[in-house]
Parts: sequence; C-alpha cells; structure tokens
Amino acid sequence: MTTSQRPLHNLSRKECLEFLQYHSFVGRLGFVLDGRPMVLPVNYLADEEAVVFCTAEGTTLSAVAEGSEVVFEVDDSHPLERSGWSVVVRGPARVVTDPGEVEALRRGPLRSWAARSPERWVRITIQEVTGRRLGQH
Repeated sequence: MTTSQRPLHNLSRKECLEFLQYHSFVGRLGFVLDGRPMVLPVNYLADEEAVVFCTAEGTTLSAVAEGSEVVFEVDDSHPLERSGWSVVVRGPARVVTDPGEVEALRRGPLRSWAARSPERWVRITIQEVTGRRLGQH
C-alpha cells in the first residue's frame, strides 16, 4: 500500500452512463418523504435517458411523489487499493403508466428483489449526471 494521494478524476457524461449501465445493479434512491430525507436501496436498469426500478404499491418507495425531484447514486470501492467510483443522477421520478411500456418492463430482465404484485414501475429522468473516480478503477 502506498500513502501517496490518489488521483481524483471527474467523469464525463459518457463515463457516468457507462458506470450506471454496466457496472452496478443496486443503487440508492434519495428523496423527501413527509418533510424528511430518505435513502433506500433499489435494484435498477438504466439507459442514456433514465433509471427505472420496480416497487410494490403501499411501500415507502411507492410514496415518492409523482414528478418529485430525486437523487440516485451508485458506486463501487476497492478499500485495499483506496480506489473506487461514484455516479449521482438528479431528476424527476414518475410512475410508468403507459400499458405497453409497463408490459415491456415486466417482460424485461429487471425483477425487484422485494416487490410483490401489484408492481409499481418508477422512471427517473436523467436531467443531470455527475461522477468521480478515485484511483485506476
């Protein structure tokens, strides 16, 4: 192990989206509920425009207000190497209501680890994405 400073690199939008799409499958959703900040883990899918997750009706996650601004974060770390990365998405959350889109999501690879029927699919539009990488990973 070395005690020298590790280089901190700001990720480009393209790099952020690559980490978001291909290097993580569980993220943390940050939102405000009843005036109090909340952060909860979700498994998700992402593309260049949005992050999608599934929850069940009546859960804390289903209480995310339609159109409310949320943050979504994914990361990975390598403590022995003192390296890692983090990506943060900001944007509005909306419930997916289009029947064709809901059916396509149901047929897709994403399965909530916790949700039971009836499902509630939520899309976070990526209005802003930022990220940083420490070290080589």
